[in-house]
Amino acid sequence: MTATDHVQPFVEEVLRTGVLLTDVLGSLLEDLPDDAFPGEQPGEVLVEMLVGTVRPAVEAVEERTVVEATALLGAMSDRFVADLRQAMELARRMS
Repeated sequence: MTATDHVQPFVEEVLRTGVLLTDVLGSLLEDLPDDAFPGEQPGEVLVEMLVGTVRPAVEAVEERTVVEATALLGAMSDRFVADLRQAMELARRMS
């Protein structure tokens, strides 16, 4: 990584955040009693709670920044899946 490489720190932060959210929300979901949120889907309730938690940070920046960040994450995901599919296809051809 070069001193000016901003991609690797971004990817590392995406990974850290994704793992953290997956681990914490997954653990909470597993540990919740069945009647924790009567009449509601526990996963949906936890997502609503997460939205409330991150809302102040997201609303502290311009909406355009959030829209661009969302698009960037989507493009990153799409590219990752496309590259994996291409690698799988190449591996099939080589075997």
